[in-house]
Order: sequence, then C-alpha cells, then structure tokens
Amino acid sequence: MWKVDDPVNKAERFERNPRILVQQVSDQTVLLNPLDGRYFALDDVGTRVWELCDGKLTVSEIAARVQDEFDAPLSEIENDVLELVNEFCDEELVASTP
Repeated sequence: MWKVDDPVNKAERFERNPRILVQQVSDQTVLLNPLDGRYFALDDVGTRVWELCDGKLTVSEIAARVQDEFDAPLSEIENDVLELVNEFCDEELVASTP
C-alpha cells in the first residue's frame, strides 16, 4: 500500500503514513519508521513539504505554497518538491491518494 513504483507527477496528492513517528529536534524534523527503525532528518523546506502532504493538495499546489513561503523560482521548487515526494514514496513515508 505504501510503496510507489512509478515516478510522482504534479497532479497527484499524497498523504503521510500514519505509522511514522515525528519529532522536532533542534532545527530539524526527524521522522522514524518504527517498523524498520529507519529515520530521516528534514530541514525547514522538507518539513513544510511533509506537513503539506495531507492528501488534499497536489504536488503542484504544495510547490506553490512552498514558493510563497520560501524565496526561490517556482520551477526550481516544483522540481525539488517532486524529487522529495519521490523520496518520501520510496521510503514509504507517504502514499498517493485517490
């Protein structure tokens, strides 16, 4: 259910895996998958993308929100968000919603 084999596209929506534990540590957000013990540290932008993966927003909408909050060109942010969401999918941190 949580594994995505195809690359993410901008029109997809993603939701966070409810089994992932989240903790704020200093200036990073740490995600822990308790099933396999893997953990991931996110910076401010990664944390914001994680938060916006609520199952309601498309990847394009997430990129637009991030662009409003951080100073960078939308095309660059969109590419970075696509790459990050792909990584989230590969690590079973998020899944595509219907």
